[in-house]
This record gives sequence, structure tokens and C-alpha cells, in this order.
Amino acid sequence: MSTITTDVRMKKTQEFNSKKAVPVTLLLFLLCLIIDNSFKIISVDMAKEFHISATTVSWQSTLAGLVIGIGAVVYAALADSISIRKLFIAGIMLICAGSVMGYMFQHSYLLVVISRIVQTAGLASAETLYVIFVTKHMPASEQKKFLGLSTSSFALSQLIGTLTGGYVSTYFHWTSLFLISLITLFTLPFILKYLPKEETKDSHVDVLGLFLVGAISAALLLYITDFNWIYLILFVVAITLFLVYISKNSKAFIGIAFFKNKQFISLLGVAFVIYSVQLAYIFLFPFLLEKMYGLKLDTISLFMIPGFIGATIVGALSGKIAKYLGSKPCITIAMSCIVVSLLLGAFFVQTSVVVLVISMVLFSGSFAFMYAPLIDSCIRTIEKEKSGTVVGFYNLTLSVAMSIGIAYTAAMMDNSSMQTSFLGITNNSNASMFSNILFILVLITLLSLSLYWVFVGRKATK
Repeated sequence: MSTITTDVRMKKTQEFNSKKAVPVTLLLFLLCLIIDNSFKIISVDMAKEFHISATTVSWQSTLAGLVIGIGAVVYAALADSISIRKLFIAGIMLICAGSVMGYMFQHSYLLVVISRIVQTAGLASAETLYVIFVTKHMPASEQKKFLGLSTSSFALSQLIGTLTGGYVSTYFHWTSLFLISLITLFTLPFILKYLPKEETKDSHVDVLGLFLVGAISAALLLYITDFNWIYLILFVVAITLFLVYISKNSKAFIGIAFFKNKQFISLLGVAFVIYSVQLAYIFLFPFLLEKMYGLKLDTISLFMIPGFIGATIVGALSGKIAKYLGSKPCITIAMSCIVVSLLLGAFFVQTSVVVLVISMVLFSGSFAFMYAPLIDSCIRTIEKEKSGTVVGFYNLTLSVAMSIGIAYTAAMMDNSSMQTSFLGITNNSNASMFSNILFILVLITLLSLSLYWVFVGRKATK
């Protein structure tokens, strides 16, 4: 009888500690997102300090995006065999190691990029592990509440991260962000105290499959940056090897059956194209305001805040609106609004900062409006029991797409032919460059909308 009572007490204590661990893991999740977002806005100051091109400075963002996407899949796979407690600890150690390296070797851009990769390998742990921890250790009745907090934290991190990056870079130095990242170390004692010690199990992590995905992404990034045919050949070879590998290996992290599903592939292609535009404009925005209006990063970060607030509000309502209107109209409306927002920036790039802020608000809100219906459409093409794999690969695809978007935008910024206006609306070289890039982003968005209607929307109508 006493043994049963002891077991019950231990179980209650574990549940109590798990609930106490949620605020700590959520705080770590928020801090990691803030750190990542703060580094996205400082590219302008980094380019000036190292006297490097937009293409070169973009690598600290593009590679970080790739690592986060691949890291999310890796941590999710490792969570089946290694305790979440140990993975959180490993993540914090990687964040701190990368941050110390970045601050110590701040005078070498190559070492800064390597430090960011190490740091981001740790940052990638928090988002994935928080969701897994909640679904694994929290009562089913409370899971939606805690998962909803993660969505709010994501929106909040954009606000705080943008302000932090802008103000720290302006009034201190951008390298101070590496020291601020060490704050994650203070969550370690609470992770050790409250997270349960789980038993390890044998599991399989598809290292080769993830390596091939990384090779595909890296080859495409290099080709877009340099337009060297060798990289294009490497890209084709990597894709071929990946498809052969997943068709032969039953333990691959994603099966070949997913790629035989035409509806799934069509939606994935649409998502890849449109989400390359998202960070493309956000990466361009600070450069645009700095060169056209002479603004510093602290002021630029303030002008980006209305867009993030708009995205937060629209994102919170998007699920309910999508239920009422349906996914197809919502996706069409969102992409159409993205086109309008980019045209607004392209035609009025010299007019006023206010117009550009309105453009960014509409742009950010449109992406927030599109996320829920697009991923819902993607999930509906696959059996329910495989939805986890779909979400993981979908988010990985978005991370790669956004990195590609930054890469091709940076390449266009460094191309001298972009300094002559396509439509002859301005004689200013900087204005011409930014306007031309925004017009190209409009064309890419229209391509995505066309792909959606040809391969998905039209069939849905039938």
C-alpha cells in the first residue's frame, strides 16, 4: 500500500514539476526567437564594418535559416531517443559556445558566420523541443493553451528582436548581441531542476537524408549567389541522390510516397516560391530606408514594428476567417495583397517613409493571413497519422525558401544592371535598384499565385 502511495506522490510531483517547467521552456523559446530576429536586422551595419557586399553579408542570415530548418527536424528525431532535458541542455551549450566565439572573433566575418551557425544550431532546439515537451508531458486539456502561447511568443519575438537589434547596433555595437545571447544560460538551473529525467530509447536519425537536403539547399544558394553552372550541376545531382535515397531507404525521414502525391508537391512548390518573397522584402527593407532616407537602425526598427503588430493581429484572426471563407479564397486574397504591398513600395520608393511602412504592414499581415490556410491545405493532402512528418518537412521547406529569398535579393542588390529603372520612373540609381527588385518580387508572387490556381485552385473549384 505504501509503495502505491509513494508512486502516486512521485507521479504528482513529476506533473507539478512539468507544469513548472513550461514557463521556463517557453521563456527559453522566446529568448531564442528574439536572438535570431535581432541578428536579421543588423546586416546593414555588418556590411559597413566589414566593407562587404549585400550578397556576402546575407550569408549570416541565409545559413542561419538553413540550420534552423534542418535543426528542427534533427531535434524532433533525437527527442524519440534522447531525453528532452538533455537536448535542451545541449541547445543552451551550443548557443553560448557560438555566442562566445562570435564575440571573440568579431574582426573576421568568416568566423562570425561560423559562430552564427554554431549559435543557430542551439537556437533551433527551443521551438521544436517546447512543442514536443508540451504534447508529451501536459494534459490534453491544457495543450492547446500552451501551444497557443508559442504562437504569441513568435509574434512577440519579432517585435522585441527587431527593436533589440536596432537599438543595440546603434547605441552599442552589433557584436554586443552575442553577449546578450548568453542570457539563455540563466535558464539552465531551472531546466535541470524541473524537466523530468526520461529513459533513453533506441531510435534512428536520418543523418544522410538531412545531409542531402542541406546539400540541395547549399548548392541552390551558391548558384543564386554566383550563377556558376558547377553549382547548378551539384544541385541537380543532390536532388537526384536524395530522391533515389528516399525511394530505397524505408527509414528515411520522409518517404518517396510524399513526392508521388501531386497535390502535396504542388502545394509545397507554391509555398516554396511565395515564402522566398517573405524574407526577401524584410532583408531589403533596412537597406532601403538607410540608403534612401539616411535612417539609422534604431529608427528603422521602429518603422518595422507596425508590420509585426499587424501580422500578430491578423494571424490571431486568420484561422477563424479561413473557416468561414475557405482556404482557396484566403490564399488568393493573401497573395493578391502581397502583390499590392510590393507595388506600393516599388512605385513610391522615393515618396515617403509612411508609404513604405504601410506597404510593410500590408505585406506582413498578408503572410500572417496566408499561413494557416496554406499549411492546412497541405496537411489535408496526406493521411492524418503522417501529419507530423508533413509539418516538419513543410517548415523545413519554408526555412530553405526564406534563405533562398535573402540570397537572390542580395545578389540583385549587387548587380549594377539593377541601377537603371525598368519602367523609367526614376533617375536615382538607388531608387531604381530598390524599385526594380520590388517589381521582380511582384513577378515571383504572381508566379506563385499562377501555380496555385493551375495546380491546386482550379482543381479545388471543380
